[in-house]
Amino acid sequence: MSQLFAFTDPQAAEHAISGGKGANLARAAQHLPVPPGIVVGSEAYRTFVAPLRDTIRAVLDDAALDHAARSERIQTLLLAQPLPSSLRDELAAKMGVLGLADTPVAVRSSGTLEDLPGAAFAGQHDTLLGIRGADAAVDAIRRCYASLWNAHVLPYRERMGLDHLDAAMAVVVQKMVQVGEREAAGVAFSIDPVRGALDQVLINAAFGLGETVVGGEEPVDEYRLQRSDLAEVEAVIAEKSHALVTAAANGTRQVALPAEQANSPALDADQRRAVAQLALAAEQHFGFPQDIEWAWQDGKLYLLQSRAVTRIPPRWTRDESAERFPTPVTPLTWDLCEAGFHASLNHSFKLMGLPPFGDKWFAMRDYYIYGNQNAVELYSGRTPTRLLKDVESIRAALPQIAAQFAWVQELPVRWMRDLDTYLIGIGALMREPLDGRPLNELWDYVLRINALGASYFLPNIAISLTQRTLYVGLQQMLQLALPAEQAQQVFDQLLAVTDTKTGQVNAELWSLSRLARMDAALHARLRSGPSVELLDELAQYPAFQVEFQRFLARHGHRELDFDAYHPTWVEAPQIVLDQLKMLVDRPNEDRAAAELRQKAAQAAMEHNVLSHAPEELRYLVHEVIRLARAYTALDDLEHYQTTRLHLPFRRGLKAIGAQLVERGVLGDPMDVYFVPLAILDRALRSGELATVTPAAAQHKAGYQAACGRTPDWIFGEAEPVEVDGTNVLKGLGGSPGIVEGEVFMVRSPEDFPHFPKDAILVARTTNPAWTPLFYQAGGVITESGGPLSHGAVTARELGLPAVMSVRHVMRLLGNGQRVRIDGRNGTVQIL
Repeated sequence: MSQLFAFTDPQAAEHAISGGKGANLARAAQHLPVPPGIVVGSEAYRTFVAPLRDTIRAVLDDAALDHAARSERIQTLLLAQPLPSSLRDELAAKMGVLGLADTPVAVRSSGTLEDLPGAAFAGQHDTLLGIRGADAAVDAIRRCYASLWNAHVLPYRERMGLDHLDAAMAVVVQKMVQVGEREAAGVAFSIDPVRGALDQVLINAAFGLGETVVGGEEPVDEYRLQRSDLAEVEAVIAEKSHALVTAAANGTRQVALPAEQANSPALDADQRRAVAQLALAAEQHFGFPQDIEWAWQDGKLYLLQSRAVTRIPPRWTRDESAERFPTPVTPLTWDLCEAGFHASLNHSFKLMGLPPFGDKWFAMRDYYIYGNQNAVELYSGRTPTRLLKDVESIRAALPQIAAQFAWVQELPVRWMRDLDTYLIGIGALMREPLDGRPLNELWDYVLRINALGASYFLPNIAISLTQRTLYVGLQQMLQLALPAEQAQQVFDQLLAVTDTKTGQVNAELWSLSRLARMDAALHARLRSGPSVELLDELAQYPAFQVEFQRFLARHGHRELDFDAYHPTWVEAPQIVLDQLKMLVDRPNEDRAAAELRQKAAQAAMEHNVLSHAPEELRYLVHEVIRLARAYTALDDLEHYQTTRLHLPFRRGLKAIGAQLVERGVLGDPMDVYFVPLAILDRALRSGELATVTPAAAQHKAGYQAACGRTPDWIFGEAEPVEVDGTNVLKGLGGSPGIVEGEVFMVRSPEDFPHFPKDAILVARTTNPAWTPLFYQAGGVITESGGPLSHGAVTARELGLPAVMSVRHVMRLLGNGQRVRIDGRNGTVQIL
């Protein structure tokens, strides 16, 4: 089977065949001015290296050799190995057909491990320019193969955790754009990844071939243009003393430039705009900001390479993190979770057809978690909802939607299938005996829990992102047919009732409250005194105690906080009793009948929407509605199941902490959470524990200080906290309706028992364990979150007005202040 593919061959666009560079060029060649070329597929490399694998493995395993020596031996081996004559003959024939036989070509390495998350391999492999004829091209291909084993590549792969022999190399043989010494080439970015300016195009340019710019070793011009109208923002002209041009024979040569040319711009104003337009066209084609290589020859502009921009300077804010991580997080919890979170993020991007993000999305700063807002903006608007601009666009996109997003229908099924493996793993870990085990074995136990959690969590961010995308898509489709406010009302009706795990748990809490209400003595006891004291008296109420213990056995892993440092319901059951206190005085009501009426109204609205949809779009609309409900339930369920990790984590780390207390290393077993992962890992593996004590003390003090501090919304930028003259705070509408009332600030579950009936609940955010508060509340205000947050979804289900994402609301309001909240328009007026 042939391993040579012209750029126009559909197989050339597959990463596994063509590597990162080759696949991107083949995709770009569909609509952009890419010079013709051939990809030598990765399987040709595997065939070439197969007889040498054992010898290469022996060199890699030779402990006496450093990276340079290993590289030299392997490269010598590869360069002495001839390529098959059949490959040379086929290459010569294809070069003839494409007009490459008598013109210089560029021979570029294209690794199959390029452009993986955090492993771009940019500039790690070789490119050979000015190659003429099939024989020279074959030799250049072999040299590209050898560059897979460059000395600096070996430690790079090892740092990435990649097996050397898993790496393979495709090679691009492409017609060279012969840039003259008075013409220009270079790179351009459709956004500015240097300054993090998402509204500007950045261009670097020099005279001659673009390798001068790509290599980064020579002065280059730098131009910045506005994306919106291509107006020039800045131009910095460098002194460019030399130009690299194609040599008459194979290769390239340097040409000295006269002083007048050296100090002149490599591009005139029209050329700069043309390069910027090409960068934006590449972004439009790939659906994501691009880093391109370009060149001018004889007045024509060519695209030589295009790849996604996946790194950008971070701008750390609480916009993306305040809802998920409202309170400070202990260092060990974050260290254990961070890698799994970022793996899940890039797994999700891959499912959604987006490139991996090569940096951190979330990071800990002063014990609070901040999100990289530049990264959020980089990826926003790249979802399939861009296909839903109007009815005609939707009609045209139906085949693409069906082919590209079939995984959306399959993911819930696959997730439920894999859930069993995770739950069985949790059960096995909880049954493992820990008594008497040495510290290193206990630490291995904790790491196995973490590995199980990371594997389970891999698709979970995709669930949350898909739920958000489905909501936006459904809203966009409704707005095509209805006025905005009516579209929102229909949307709310369609998603008003969803069967969720949280709903099931809340129904069980309601049943427990009815059971307690039937026992007059227990009812009275729940009303008086702290719940923690009632725990010791439950034996006096045997019927209730049995059901209460069954409830904890089913749902006791429910967390009070993201951080495993905090106990769950089973370890702090008084929290559940506090929730029952809020429910027990509510009169009996037929909740099943009310829910049935809601579901009937929801079904009638769905029937009405579908009957008015164009016939050819009816199935799509139906599926989006169905999937929006399914993903709402799935998002809730995955969170419920994720929190099962708290129990084995706390069990293992408590056992480690207890031994460290016995040895005088810690004062409290739970202080182990304040020791960063790297320090704890070294200490527990080596038995050298001296570093644990000062690390725990330092980070415990820092964490406790953070608990008493409201974090900056933008890290490092203290914002003024004040109310404008209108006394109106602006947020996001979470649940429609208008209500007036006095506010009550809830900072933790400790405030639950003190929450007054019909008060306006004000919190940083809420989670499913807070739901019983909503039955007491007259309305809801949160500092973070949006229409998909737990607070908004629960408020809509209960018909409570809610306003989300009101910046600094926890500092601007105080208990007893009276406000009017408008959940449709997202405003809070201080009265």
